[in-house]
Amino acid sequence: MAYRWCGLAVILVALPLGAGTINVSAQVAALLDTGDALLFTVPSSNFGIDARNYGIPVYPTAVEFTFVSDPVASPAQFEVVLESGDDSVSAVFGTMLSFVPGTFQGSRYNGSVSVLEGSLQLSETLSQQLFGGSAAVLMLLNTGPALTVGLPPYTLRQDMNVSLGGGGLSVGAQLGGVSLVEAPPLGGFAPMDSGSDPTSTPEPYSGVLLAGGGALLWALARVRQSKLSHGAEGPLQRDSYKLAAGSHSSLLK
Repeated sequence: MAYRWCGLAVILVALPLGAGTINVSAQVAALLDTGDALLFTVPSSNFGIDARNYGIPVYPTAVEFTFVSDPVASPAQFEVVLESGDDSVSAVFGTMLSFVPGTFQGSRYNGSVSVLEGSLQLSETLSQQLFGGSAAVLMLLNTGPALTVGLPPYTLRQDMNVSLGGGGLSVGAQLGGVSLVEAPPLGGFAPMDSGSDPTSTPEPYSGVLLAGGGALLWALARVRQSKLSHGAEGPLQRDSYKLAAGSHSSLLK
């Protein structure tokens, strides 16, 4: 399924290149403006090795993620998308997701947190398309107001836990790099000078710029794979969280 903004990519020719991609794998926090996205590489090699040993399909048909942050005061809203490494195929985690309050107990932090989590069921065909070529990419796209996420002193890579499952097997993914894709500024055109020729100055149509910003973010995501680092540091070890709204708890591997 092509990502919903692909039809807007043609607007790119009319926009300045104002966005950027930043490697934030080692950072403990990131400021996400509206339209910014965090991208996590999600290889399925660990799942594939174990699956072969058990004689089950080597591509996961269930994907679950949990992202833990310091308590988020402002309203938050994310669209979460799992994409193939070449961005040819994608799957959306249902409706918009929001942080919920929880508690965290770990070797380096104990206290209140905000938790963003979701799950996705895949057909075997779609799973092979997502994971077969290279590591998939999990995108957290901020569609709400600006906010800072992260749980210092843990890094952003450690804040994310992804579980891959299928055929009765569940394996924690060894995440690769983390990148921040910044949305372009909407004010891409200079204001009209009183002495300039009005016929030679583009008019700043705000609606077009907004759509173009989304298209540019989508296009930049297509080249992210070469910008992601693949370090050896893994997710949180032996730390646990519990959602304040329920009894669900999990061990972050």
